[in-house]
Amino acid sequence: MTASTRDWLASLALPGRPDELETKRLLAGIGLAVPAALPVSEQTAGSSSFQAPDFDGPYVVKVRSPDVLHKTDGGGVRLGVDRASLQAVVDGMLSRFAGCGALVEEQVAFEGPEFIVGAFRDPAFGPAVMAGAGGILTELYKDVAFRLVPCSRGESLRMLKELAVYPALEGFRGPAMDPAGLAELVARVSAMVEDFADLFSQLDLNPLVFTPRGWTVLDAKLILSADPRGS
Repeated sequence: MTASTRDWLASLALPGRPDELETKRLLAGIGLAVPAALPVSEQTAGSSSFQAPDFDGPYVVKVRSPDVLHKTDGGGVRLGVDRASLQAVVDGMLSRFAGCGALVEEQVAFEGPEFIVGAFRDPAFGPAVMAGAGGILTELYKDVAFRLVPCSRGESLRMLKELAVYPALEGFRGPAMDPAGLAELVARVSAMVEDFADLFSQLDLNPLVFTPRGWTVLDAKLILSADPRGS
């Protein structure tokens, strides 16, 4: 395990249980783009200590907790929040999810379909990566492909070409994206999974979108399989 991964594990507020902000900090450390973000603690609700972020809106406001894995299902995500109503929306989120924090992010503009990249530990074959059509309809489309870890950039690109949605990456009825960049992202995820070794359980980057700054992770969750304090 690399020193940077050990340092990240040691920094977690709840050992072995990263929340979205902590997961995205890890992803940024391996070169993945994530939205600008401001964490808000539960003690801020209804107080005058709330300070608006130093990045422009519109904003996305989310519940921040490792215990809330499906935020959209429970009203844990608000989109298109302007600066004037930001504190009220944050207060409402903190009130709805007692004992949790909140996360204010820039709302990233993008074109084209949403994608998902993930990884998991198969009980028979070990760690694997996956990629496919993403967003809230991932389970409906079931347009995904898989490879065992380690997965190189070249193998990741071959995996992407198996997807029904792959022509969209090359500009079918829309702007061309960056399939090679997405393959590089998958390869970096594969290397990260290898680095975690037996501590790794599951990773979901969904949705993953193509923006002027490249591929950007809008939402992320990471589940570890053990308490890393003894590792």
